[in-house]
Amino acid sequence: MPVLEDLQSKQTELIRKITSASMFVGPPGAPLPVTLTTGGVRAVQTITITGSPTAGTFTLTFNGQPTAPIAYNATATVVQAALVALSNIEPGDVVCTGGPLPATAVVATFGGQYSTVATMGVTHSLTGGTPGITVTATTPGTAIDLTPLPAGAGYVDLGLVTKDDGYSFGNEWETSEVTSHGIADPTRRDVLSATSTVGITAQETKRQTLEMFHAVDLSGVVPAASGEIAFSKPLAPVTRYYRTFLLGRDGIGDSAVYMGIIYPRSMVSETGEQTGSEESELAYPLTLTATPDSAVGYSVRFLFGGPGWRAQLTKMGF
Repeated sequence: MPVLEDLQSKQTELIRKITSASMFVGPPGAPLPVTLTTGGVRAVQTITITGSPTAGTFTLTFNGQPTAPIAYNATATVVQAALVALSNIEPGDVVCTGGPLPATAVVATFGGQYSTVATMGVTHSLTGGTPGITVTATTPGTAIDLTPLPAGAGYVDLGLVTKDDGYSFGNEWETSEVTSHGIADPTRRDVLSATSTVGITAQETKRQTLEMFHAVDLSGVVPAASGEIAFSKPLAPVTRYYRTFLLGRDGIGDSAVYMGIIYPRSMVSETGEQTGSEESELAYPLTLTATPDSAVGYSVRFLFGGPGWRAQLTKMGF
């Protein structure tokens, strides 16, 4: 039973926008992106106490912020709690294992919003024996970056799109219903079809947009000496299929969230009205419809990643 606290725990940081994006179009059979991002190896640092101390405390410093004093014989859980108590570390940013100190080292593995981190500083007031303490970068972290598109695959960026329209995604479901005598609601529903579309209004006049908007193949068009080109719209357009990859981003830097949608076999199913005037550009409204690709076994695939995405994994339920 939901309580008021549940209703107040909505997480606004999980609201996503597509603040910038690119749509890439390639020929049928072009290699598809496998992953959205690369890197992201988690940084690992090892806290080791030597000299068999019997009392005292130590303090870790992470990105300029010192922890509260930590006991010489702390468990991994205690060390983790001291780090998470810092204002620049959130739950999920670090996990500590091993211990308890001083006999067994504590290993801190960073993740969440931190792909790469500087080695933590440490000071101590350990007593007994000949005490010492070190923090060692066992595994350097690597930043999360976008994976390049397959080299030589022939993908072309459709370029700028209208700001107000952006990208529109359609999902249309068709169902059939069975009704039964004496029961008001349908007693069975079956999905007959599920159609996915993406609509854009491209603003750049170039070969790729001309081909898609007019359903023509311009690969054989050779510009005249003056640079002029000419082509005719086909009397009976032939359906042309494309590999389509939409890459969107929300946020920048360590907060960046990347969203990718792959349409392995899309077709232009509709073109919109064009206008040409002093106030508006000659644009190319296009609707692409996803169709199943038997070679890969799907019609639409979604990918999410980036440093901002990993930082929110726990809050998102993953």
